[in-house]
Amino acid sequence: MKKLVLMLVVMLSIMTMANAQTSSLKDYLGKYVFAAGSPVAEVTMTAEDSSLVVNSAMGSTPLEKKGVDTFYLAAYDALVIFKRTADKTIESVSIAVQGMELVGKKEAPAAGAGTKEEEFQMEVLAGKLEN
Repeated sequence: MKKLVLMLVVMLSIMTMANAQTSSLKDYLGKYVFAAGSPVAEVTMTAEDSSLVVNSAMGSTPLEKKGVDTFYLAAYDALVIFKRTADKTIESVSIAVQGMELVGKKEAPAAGAGTKEEEFQMEVLAGKLEN
């Protein structure tokens, strides 16, 4: 019985930690647009397997967390730093690579746009209301 309880506690802890890591990444998710003439026009940050992933026209690469709002992009030996506003929301990303600093402004999500999970929940709710 003790082993069962211990195993249950360990599994709940692991699930909670995985969920906390994903939810903490939500601040960074979205599209970042760089200045005209920049080597990169835009990037999109997504979460995959509790890791932050940068997606651009050049491909997708996971970021390694180094500190608060600081990540490492190993594929390009680049430091990625997210900048926050006074109200603690992410406003931009700064990528220091090969002696350059690329700054991308975070785009606000389109009005009414939700995550796939939110869209799915709305579809399920709509289906239940119709029945």
